[in-house]
Amino acid sequence: MKTYKAIFILVLFALGLGVNAQNKTNAYYTMGIPMSDTKDYISKTSFRGAALEFEHLVKDNVGVGILVGWNTFYESLSKDTYPLSNINETVNGAITGKQYRYLNMVPMLATGKYYFTDEDQPIRPFAGLGVGTYYIEQKTDMGLYSDREKSWHFGLAPKAGVLIPLNYAVSVSVAIDYNIAFKTSKIDQQNWLGINVGFSWDY
Repeated sequence: MKTYKAIFILVLFALGLGVNAQNKTNAYYTMGIPMSDTKDYISKTSFRGAALEFEHLVKDNVGVGILVGWNTFYESLSKDTYPLSNINETVNGAITGKQYRYLNMVPMLATGKYYFTDEDQPIRPFAGLGVGTYYIEQKTDMGLYSDREKSWHFGLAPKAGVLIPLNYAVSVSVAIDYNIAFKTSKIDQQNWLGINVGFSWDY
């Protein structure tokens, strides 16, 4: 229920932004590179992700908005004997077999950006910051044993990128962000580098 409420609030906010002119919609395909604690659990790069951002330009070079995204990470470990405490700290013993690890990350962030050049320039570099919440599901499967944790995290994501205008309304957008979802009582802090490629529409 909390997930639906958060999405509902973000949609209402996005509709509010759409009432005004000077808006952007940014749609991205995203890749995720695990860093720090996330890399300790899953080391493989994720090629499954997407993000949608609704942005309102409060000034010619300043935008504020909301972003909703999704990244999923997956890795299988070779057959071995693993302590059950690696899966769940409250469980003792060990189990032999292949281990499968999953992470689903859903950022819901308020965003702010600064564009370093005007919109009539051939390239528009920008920097920004996202602040908000991350919904994270972590799952470990091994044989008949499965452990799943779900948690809401406070987090932030500094970002830098560039817009390359194709015409008066459409631009190619390329950006890199560093996502930090802080630790909760259920799931450790998660960190990953996002590589985002997509399009930006002005309206």
